Amino acid sequence: MVTFAQLRQASGETLRGAADGARKMAREFEQHGGDTDTYRRSMTAAWEGADSAAAGERLSGIANRYRGVAGSFAKLDSIASTLAQNIDRSRSLLESAVSSAPGIPGSVDAQGTVHIDQAALGSSPSAATVAMARQRAEQVAGQIRQALTLANNADSQARQQLGTLAPVSGAAPASPAGSVPARGTDPAAVKKWWDGLSAAQREDLIAADPKQIGGLDGVPVAVRDRANRLALSSELDDVTARRDALKQRVDGMNPGIGDRGDFPQRAEYSKLSGELRDLDQRADNLQTVRDQLSRTDMQGSTEKLYLVDYDSAADGKLVMSVGNPDTANNVVTYVPGMTTDVEHIGANIDRSLRMQADAVAANPNASTASVMWLGYDAPDGVLGAAGDGSYEHAQPDLRSFQEGLRATHQGAPSLNTLLGHSYGSTTVGYAASQGGLGIDNLVMVASPGSTVDNAGDFPGLTADHVWAARGSDDIIQYVPEFVHGNDPVDADFGGRVFPGGDGGHSSYWDPGNPARGNIANIVTGQYDRVPPAMQDPGLFAPVHR
Repeated sequence: MVTFAQLRQASGETLRGAADGARKMAREFEQHGGDTDTYRRSMTAAWEGADSAAAGERLSGIANRYRGVAGSFAKLDSIASTLAQNIDRSRSLLESAVSSAPGIPGSVDAQGTVHIDQAALGSSPSAATVAMARQRAEQVAGQIRQALTLANNADSQARQQLGTLAPVSGAAPASPAGSVPARGTDPAAVKKWWDGLSAAQREDLIAADPKQIGGLDGVPVAVRDRANRLALSSELDDVTARRDALKQRVDGMNPGIGDRGDFPQRAEYSKLSGELRDLDQRADNLQTVRDQLSRTDMQGSTEKLYLVDYDSAADGKLVMSVGNPDTANNVVTYVPGMTTDVEHIGANIDRSLRMQADAVAANPNASTASVMWLGYDAPDGVLGAAGDGSYEHAQPDLRSFQEGLRATHQGAPSLNTLLGHSYGSTTVGYAASQGGLGIDNLVMVASPGSTVDNAGDFPGLTADHVWAARGSDDIIQYVPEFVHGNDPVDADFGGRVFPGGDGGHSSYWDPGNPARGNIANIVTGQYDRVPPAMQDPGLFAPVHR
């Protein structure tokens, strides 16, 4: 058990060092496995017969053992990295509690017990003064207990995970990578397939292609997180090495500007420069994802970040969850809007962190996971946002993700809310209009249009579970309805409108904005706490789609 004194001395740096070492070993053993397979293929291509077959089988077993060891080291990397993150957060919470003790007024002893400084209260303190001191002392003690609980839970989880490290086997995977369901397969079918695998088969598949496993809706989120972290590390190393080599080559070229005879070289220079820009963007995207996973500013949340899915190409795609949606009582999926890309994703991760913390504050007796879903190519500007291509292309993947949340959830069904901001609200509106999401609430914030005429037009949802908000100074109110359909804050839309504050288009998650508390109450199912807001009269007739 982690004690108060141990947590005060704890640091995640040693664990992070161990994780880095395990990650390096995983890459090396994976490389050994690949090299062994390459040698086996070359040998069997030039040598036939029974002896060749026997030697090939032997080499295949060796390659699989290498990959098995790589998989174990990869899992060790994930375990140590997660424990380091949780220990640092627990220690930060503990130190915050200890540093606030003088304000009781009081102190915390070496065992973590909180003491009120009676002398500082005065010789004859009033009952109100004593009561206030006791209340503050209880708050500090509660924070200390919370920090120790978080640390001990993390320690216990890591110990259990270390015990599940699969033994290395020389046998070929019973379920080869080729049998992995294709991306886009029904998540319920994926979950059934995953449940039918043995622990050793799962480890073999993660080691063979972590990105493939990490990208499958229907695979448990904790597994996807581990696989994607492994894939992220490997891809970042690969992209960085390719970029550096290409940059050296490009820097050594003479494009021959102005020399007609060097046209082929100029064309090659232009082609390689384009490839270099692509690798630069990929590297920036991957590094941003890694930075977000290791962030310490959690906006009041104490939950772990899960890397559910990512893509480094172009603007990038990213699905990251604050807390595990597979075990949470409430799950909110947030879809951001226009101009959102992976390289500048931090502000949108902040919003998800705040929604998770707000939900816990609204109902401390229920757990909440908050997902930031950038699983689509958001429009780069106003002209792109005027079209429907982005949200139409997003719909199949958003539906699959929501189905996956239902397929992998443990225990009683969670209360699932789908929320979009700006163009993201149109994206969730269109996806909901096509049905099959299995959501309990639809929330559209600062919407340029819902894509439907009425709140009752969303299959599987009643109008009283369709919500909308818009700030009084939000410029989005001037988007005409012929662009993306009826505005969900209009009276003729028929949904429930809640206060969104007096700010502009990006103010809804700012401190003090009433939208935050309203969203938290919706996410936690406390609908009676959400006050109504004035609805727009709806000057324009809704557009039929």
